[in-house]
Amino acid sequence: MTSFQQRFQSLDTWLKTHTQLWQFDTFARLDNPWKHTYPELAALLERENLEIDSEAFYVEVFRVCPDLKEALNLLDLDLLEESPQRTLTHDVPSYVSAGIKGRKWSQIQAFVAYTPKANSYVEWCAGKGHLGKLLAFQDSKPVHSLEWQKTLCEAGEQEAKRLNLPQTFTHADVLKGEGRPALANAHCAVALHACGDLHRELIQQAIVANTGKLCISPCCYHLTKDEFYRPLSQLAQQSQLNLRQADLKLAVKEVATAGAREQRLKQLELTYRLGFDAWQRTARQQDEYLPVPSIQKALLSQGFDAFCHWAAEQKSLLHLQAKLPFDAFESQGQQRYQQILKLEAISQLFRPALEYWLILDRAMYLEENGYQVEIGKFCDKSLTPRNWMIRAERKQKEQ
Repeated sequence: MTSFQQRFQSLDTWLKTHTQLWQFDTFARLDNPWKHTYPELAALLERENLEIDSEAFYVEVFRVCPDLKEALNLLDLDLLEESPQRTLTHDVPSYVSAGIKGRKWSQIQAFVAYTPKANSYVEWCAGKGHLGKLLAFQDSKPVHSLEWQKTLCEAGEQEAKRLNLPQTFTHADVLKGEGRPALANAHCAVALHACGDLHRELIQQAIVANTGKLCISPCCYHLTKDEFYRPLSQLAQQSQLNLRQADLKLAVKEVATAGAREQRLKQLELTYRLGFDAWQRTARQQDEYLPVPSIQKALLSQGFDAFCHWAAEQKSLLHLQAKLPFDAFESQGQQRYQQILKLEAISQLFRPALEYWLILDRAMYLEENGYQVEIGKFCDKSLTPRNWMIRAERKQKEQ
C-alpha cells in the first residue's frame, strides 16, 4: 500500500464519520442540523456574542468535539521540491510579462519553477497562453497551447510572434477529445488552474496518449457535468462517500478572501435572500427552500423590500404580499445569516481534507496507470488558495 493510499483511507474514514458536519445544505433548514447528533456543538453555536473567527472559538469546538482535530494531522504534508534542472524564473524581462496581472504572473512563475524540463509541452486550457509563453521563453522548446475560445488563441498567437517564441495555438474543445493529437505528440502536459472536467479529461486523455510527464494544478472540482462525483482511482471507487456538486464546491470554498466592499455586498445579498426565504416559507405555508435567480448588485442598494418584491415576482408569488408584508422578515434574515456563519465555520474545518481527498484520488489513479507521482504545494496560499500541484512522470518499462 502506497503512502497515498494510506493517507486516503485515513481521510476517507474521517470524512465519512463526520458527514453530518460538512455534507448539508446551508439554506435548507431553519434550525441547527446537529442539535440531536452533536448536542454539545449545537449548544456552543447557540451562545450569544460568539466570535467565530477567533482562535478561542476553535479551542472550544475541539473541546466539545476532540476528534475534529484529527484531520489536521493528516494534512501534515511534504512540500514539492523545485525542479532541479530549472533555474528560478524571477529574473525574466518585464516585456515577457506585459499584459499579465501581477498576482497571475507570480502564480505562473511559481508553477514553472516546479515544472520539470521537457522536450516539448502541451498547455491545456491555455487562455492567451501565458504559462506556455514563459515555458517557451525559458526553455526554447515547442509549446502547443490548446484553447476553446478562438479570440484568446488569436491574441496568444500575436504575442508569441511578437516575442518570436516557439509557441503555437490550436482552437480546440478538449472535452470533445480535440486535444488528443497534441497530447500524443508532446513530452509534457501542463495545466494551471484547469477547472473540473477539464483537468479530469487531461489526466484521462494523457494516460491513453502515453504522455511522458504531467504538471497539473486542479481547480473548481464542482464544474462538472455529473450530478455526483465519479471517483477515478480504484480505492476511491470503494469509498462510501457520495459527493454532490455542492460538496465539491466546499472543497474550494475559502472564507473571506474577497475585498471589503465585495464582502459587504455578499453579506447584504445573503441576508436579503434568507429574509425572503423566511417570508416565502410562511407565505406559501411550505417549509422548504426556494432558490432565487442571480441578481444585479445594484438592486441591493434599493433595500430589502425592493429585493423581496423582485424575488417574489421572479417566483410568481407577488400576489401573496398583500396578506404578508415583507418588512417583518428582514430581521429573520439577519439572524439566519449569523447562524449560517457558525455552521460554515464548522464545515470549513473539512474543506482542506476534502480537497486533499480529491487530489489523492487523482494521484492514485495516475499511479495505477504507470506514473511516478508527487503532490504538494507549489506556492504560498496567499498567492492563490488553489496551490496544489500534481507532478507525474511515466515509469520506464523494464526491458
